[in-house]
Amino acid sequence: MDEETYEQRKARTKRQKSDPLLKARKIAEQRKAEKAELIAQKETKIKNEGKKQHDRKSRAKKLLKRTRKGQPVMKNVIDDLLGRIKSDVGEK
Repeated sequence: MDEETYEQRKARTKRQKSDPLLKARKIAEQRKAEKAELIAQKETKIKNEGKKQHDRKSRAKKLLKRTRKGQPVMKNVIDDLLGRIKSDVGEK
């Protein structure tokens, strides 16, 4: 017959101890994930703001260009107006 030793029986019936810090660890992990998500959102927001600012500066630079006689360069003005019209039509 197959008789179990005391150690084998003890190993088979041994209970797992409950972790007293399990709840605190879960909360800490959840907060860490939320913090990482907020940081990622801030980074994307900063990138978008930088891109918008760059676009505004380049647009203003084009629209402020003048000919030798002081008139605005019409090519840039017309391109800007055409771009606005296309974006308005695309939104609707």
